[in-house]
Parts: sequence; C-alpha cells; structure tokens
Amino acid sequence: MREFYDIVRAATDEQRHGLGELIGSGFGSQPDTLCDHIKYLRAGTIGQLFWQSSWKQVVTDVADHMGIDWRSLLAGRRWRELSTQEIEVAVVAKLFHAMFDQLSPEQQQKVVMEIQRESDDPRLESFLFGGGAMAAAKVSGFGVYLMASTVLGGLTNALGLTLPFAVYMGMSQAIALVLGAVGWAVLAGGIVWTLNQPNWERLTLGVIYVSLLRNAQEA
Repeated sequence: MREFYDIVRAATDEQRHGLGELIGSGFGSQPDTLCDHIKYLRAGTIGQLFWQSSWKQVVTDVADHMGIDWRSLLAGRRWRELSTQEIEVAVVAKLFHAMFDQLSPEQQQKVVMEIQRESDDPRLESFLFGGGAMAAAKVSGFGVYLMASTVLGGLTNALGLTLPFAVYMGMSQAIALVLGAVGWAVLAGGIVWTLNQPNWERLTLGVIYVSLLRNAQEA
C-alpha cells in the first residue's frame, strides 16, 4: 500500500479528510489510518490482519468489479507492465461513459462544451464521444481530473454523500448547472445500484478520488 500512502501523505489535511468521508473511515484521516481502512474495506475485519497486497491490486479488483475491458487496456502487455495510474484512469473512464451514455444528445453536447471550456486538450472530444480505455490513456492529466471530478460529483450526489468542503474544481458545479438537479440523478442512477456492496461502493469512490489527487499533484 506504499503507493497509496505516498499519495495521501502528499495531500492536504482537507483532502485527506475528504477521502476519509468518501471511504467511511471512522477513525480519522491520517495516512496510516486511511491505509488500514482500505485494507478493511477490501479484506474485512479478520482478513485485513493478513492482507498484504498493493494499492495496484485494490484498483485492479475494483476494475474487475466494474467490468473494464482488460484486453483493450493491456494491448498485448502483461499486468505487471501496467501502471496503477493507467488502471485508475480506466476505472474513471468506464464510470464516466456509463454516466455519459445515459444523457440525451443535447445534454451530452452541453457536457462536452463545459469540459472543453475547462481544457484545451483536442483529444477530449473524440474520447467523450466514443473512446475506450486506450483513448482515455492518451487524455491529459487535467482531462482525467475533469472526468474524475464529474464522476465523483455525480456519485456523491446520487448516494447522498455531502462533503464539508470543495472536493472538486468548478467542473462538477458546471455540469450540475447544465443538467439541473434531476440531471444528476440520471447521470449516476445507472451506476449506483451496480455498486451493491458497501465495500465496493466505498473502494470505487476511493479509487476515483485517489486518481483525482494523483493528477492534481502531478499538475
């Protein structure tokens, strides 16, 4: 879990508190505590005592649960050749497209316009209208940040999770204005009910948020 620990240690206290809220950590938001809670979510009360796998394995397990296209992501490589970040991006992309595909063509166009207003990455539009994991991997870190922000905003809203600070940039707020209150429910409604176990729900939120933190730190 060293990779996870390093990312959350580099985050601000406010950001760590947000992650703790998302994953349901009831014992604080220090890096060690957050690491332990991820282990608990993945392996359970007893299993966490013996669970020694990496953050990459956690992200991989979430990706499996979400049903990402491993053939496309691997592109002839072995799993050990993939970076954790690539798998995180694939999870974000899978969730974003699951949300995006539920929108009407008019709503999709509005979302694309808002995203383009925030980023000048020319690859974003082609990804939004039909890209997969390979296309997502080519999107800039800021583009991934925008997608993760939008997904996180939709899921937390649909799940009724209210965070006591601004987790995301203005992107999720802009999407909310475009779609309206009902739009948020449409955006995330088809996803929330597939996260049918609390551990997977919280782990998925954690993966999205760590992806957001990683790209913010790299920027």
